[in-house]
Amino acid sequence: MEGSSSSYSSIPVVFTKLPIDTNTQKHFSKNVTIEIPYEKLDLVLEQPVDFESLRANGFVVKKLFQDQGWLGYFDILNGPVYTQLVKDFWKRCDIITQEEADKEYNNKVAENPDNNRGKSRTELGLREFTETKIRSGCTGYEVTITQSTIAKLLR
Repeated sequence: MEGSSSSYSSIPVVFTKLPIDTNTQKHFSKNVTIEIPYEKLDLVLEQPVDFESLRANGFVVKKLFQDQGWLGYFDILNGPVYTQLVKDFWKRCDIITQEEADKEYNNKVAENPDNNRGKSRTELGLREFTETKIRSGCTGYEVTITQSTIAKLLR
């Protein structure tokens, strides 16, 4: 036997750096921001796409998606969905827009105007803001999703 294979071999490697803060040595905990019981959160799961079944029924469309570079997306779409993890993520998320980032900055400056005025976000101990972010915590890690991470995921 030349090598062993795992059940994960068909899952594409998408990120060289995960959108998870793994540098923290301590456990990350995030409070619930949306008070909805888990059983009331309904997930809409996409249906798997079976190109072979489509082909057998006269719809030869796989090459169209392959030519556009979308087969990786279908690998992800057809992969596992961890419903409790997804629900936990959304119950604990915050959406950080430019407006929220500006308020955060202004509040930090207002704490000590003489000392903080004119300083950068980094100099004030705040995170850089480049685009709208969805921040949450899952399994002890902070997770951040942005339009850029989704675009990178979909290639």
